[in-house]
Amino acid sequence: MSPHNPIKQSAHPSFQFFSSSILFALGAAASHSAMAAPVSDLGAISVTAPLTVIGMPGAPTQVLEGPQLFERQGAGTLGALLDGLPGVSSTWYGPNSNRPVIRGLDAHRVGIFTNGLPAFDASAVSYDHNAPINPLSLNKVEILRGPQALLYSGGAASGIIRTENDAIATQPVNGVTGRVQTQGNTGAGQTSGATSVDAGNGQFALHMDGFWQNAGDYSAPNGFTGASLVDGKIRNSASRQRGGTLGLSYTGADTTLGMSIGQSRDIYGVVIDPATTIEMRSTTVNLRAEQRNLPGFVKKITLEANQTDYQHQELNNGTPATTFLNKGNSYRLDLQSAALGLDWHYGLQYSDFDFSALGDASFLPKTHTRNLGAFAVGDGKNGAWSYSVGARVARVEVTSDGARDLGMARFGAPSEHQSTPASVSLSMAYQFHPEWSVMGQLSHNERAPAFDELYANGPHDATGAYELGDPNLKTERSNTIEAGLQWQRDSAKFSTTAYVSEYQNYIGLLGTGQCRNGAGDISVCSAADALPEYDYSGVLARILGVELSGLWPVFEQGSHTVNVRTVAGLVRADNLTDGEPLPRIAPLTVTPALIWQHDFWTAQLETPMVARQTRVPANDAAGATPGYMMVNIKLARQFTPPFGGGNVAGQWYVALDNLTDRTAYVASSIDAMRLLAPKPGRSLSAGVQLLF
Repeated sequence: MSPHNPIKQSAHPSFQFFSSSILFALGAAASHSAMAAPVSDLGAISVTAPLTVIGMPGAPTQVLEGPQLFERQGAGTLGALLDGLPGVSSTWYGPNSNRPVIRGLDAHRVGIFTNGLPAFDASAVSYDHNAPINPLSLNKVEILRGPQALLYSGGAASGIIRTENDAIATQPVNGVTGRVQTQGNTGAGQTSGATSVDAGNGQFALHMDGFWQNAGDYSAPNGFTGASLVDGKIRNSASRQRGGTLGLSYTGADTTLGMSIGQSRDIYGVVIDPATTIEMRSTTVNLRAEQRNLPGFVKKITLEANQTDYQHQELNNGTPATTFLNKGNSYRLDLQSAALGLDWHYGLQYSDFDFSALGDASFLPKTHTRNLGAFAVGDGKNGAWSYSVGARVARVEVTSDGARDLGMARFGAPSEHQSTPASVSLSMAYQFHPEWSVMGQLSHNERAPAFDELYANGPHDATGAYELGDPNLKTERSNTIEAGLQWQRDSAKFSTTAYVSEYQNYIGLLGTGQCRNGAGDISVCSAADALPEYDYSGVLARILGVELSGLWPVFEQGSHTVNVRTVAGLVRADNLTDGEPLPRIAPLTVTPALIWQHDFWTAQLETPMVARQTRVPANDAAGATPGYMMVNIKLARQFTPPFGGGNVAGQWYVALDNLTDRTAYVASSIDAMRLLAPKPGRSLSAGVQLLF
């Protein structure tokens, strides 16, 4: 790494004081944990939590919480946390920039929300930008599709990722409760820790949490010989993360009022360029007010608001080059009522944010986005039938400042783009047998073009291309039909779903076959400074896929059980306009696992198998992605420590990943990066968590 690499420098004084103060307070609270009320039991280490692939009406498609979430929290990114769940892969721009990909869709088609409000960042704009949500700060993650997704967004056709924390209490807190955890990984010399404390007297509640994570360059797998290999490591892949949140709430019998402020800082290297590091900071203030058990038609009112100040600065050998800024506000009013045999959530959501990318490598002008949406989602059940219906309409305005004072004539004159996307979805399930249920879902989704899709114009280092937006883009529209089958008998489960989405105007970043130089002039592609030209264009597209998961008991004697679990997924995506595959699509993936449980012990042998991905566009620079099979082993145990007087519960795990040290590339990664950043080589990880 460059000697100017800020990863090796101390944190900014104000941030250091903020995080240190929180961690000191958390440590003091944890030392008095014996005064807390008896802690809730961790519960059995379930092996089924990530299995669901059917979004049953009124419920999330997938949920991660408890032990399953803890064991995955060693991941430094949201994409790594969710990668491997049914239908979920990731963009994998190395270990530091890794956004979730759901059913082959990424960027603006995957909405990321914290509680009920959007996370303002730059991760959907560029693959080298990480989402400012560290898994260590979370206590629950949900993936929502169909009508449930319309509560938050109409344009996220693939799904909504809703993360949760307890910064603002929604229920009375009595006494002191919390968690302390630490984890490590030999592959990158990674160490991390997190602490969260909630204290209250049944009326007022105080929340404090903090996290930290340090990692060096990660170990390359045996046999990797790419240009990014230096002394057995992947160059410039180190990172350092810090964050903390402080929240104060009033929780009355029917009233909740709360406020929180959170800050995170992430400094990391970029594998594709050994001279570049990124310093990311995000500060968010959240407000929440809720009134329950109201007389009359409206039974509950919830108001949420946040303000985010996000900054992402790219440093070239320690010198600031390009600075990305995203400052925004979001408000959400949610009303609940019962009518027509359904329980309804309906209301309004508004967001506005100003985005800019200023500096030597700017490929975007300053833009302003305003989004006002109205939504209504109803859930109901009648005998063996359950159903959910949702609708959302929005008014979206995106304006560009153009060239103005930037001195970049290519951004042109100021302009504005307006659209009114509308989305609807219907989901129904029928339990035709005590062990069998069938589900069907119809969705029509519309998404307004995003600011980068409209106004990009310049060389983009993250993709190694010259990107061009189109200010005349029309609304992206898709129709999806999904059918699923679910079976359960005692602890045995099986679930499968098949879907097909037809896009009338799929907005893709697609190669044109031309090249440009850094100034934007058409260039011969063989020239030294030539960049391939990619533009955002609307095409006809079809995405279809199948997902399945199952759990089968194969042995049971006393408290010993052995189960076989399988998760599999296949996505096929085509650009129907030119007859080529859509880029960055994960191939067939099958992950069988053998799981042994005995009292508080669990052991797991898992073998993720990924097929070769040959369906790539002709201009994909990396070409076909080889398939692979990995072997992962994990041992976990729940325990009661000898301190705390029975008020503390714990869990530890030890895991060996990529046992055979297999070189594996990620097909859903951008082609400029794919062969530079394989998945990590063999590594040993371990962690311990205490709840009090």
